[in-house]
Amino acid sequence: MVSSHFIRSVLFIFIVYLHLPCTTLSNSEPEDITIDVNQAHKLLHQGHTFLDVRTVEEFEKGHVNSAKVFNVPYWFYTPQGQENNPNFLKHVSSLFNQTDHLVVGCKSGVRSLYATRVLVSSGFKSVRNMDGGYIAWMEKRFPAKVELKYDEL
Repeated sequence: MVSSHFIRSVLFIFIVYLHLPCTTLSNSEPEDITIDVNQAHKLLHQGHTFLDVRTVEEFEKGHVNSAKVFNVPYWFYTPQGQENNPNFLKHVSSLFNQTDHLVVGCKSGVRSLYATRVLVSSGFKSVRNMDGGYIAWMEKRFPAKVELKYDEL
């Protein structure tokens, strides 16, 4: 027969386990990898570079308007579906040093989180994901560059 002391001990360990903080995907990944759109806006005004990881087509429809903005797609849409850009890291590494200050954004903040994790795990030191992406940026009415076609006027 199982003693009540044993059951209480197991229950205690289980409760303690439930209250332990969750760990990140990587022990070296900073816990503050994601910042809100207000913090991103402030960092861009302080001279950080904005890296938009949406597709070229998405970027051309409208993007964050800041002094330094680059577009390197993290993935592409193909007839077979969504595919990661096999040259993403190589392309970003050709544009930036690992010590450059980058704010990474996409449409909603999910794709840019994946891209940010790739960059951090590859040695980039000052990279932050913009939570909410371009949608949140537009909701705050922050500066955006929107390309209007003649037939859209």
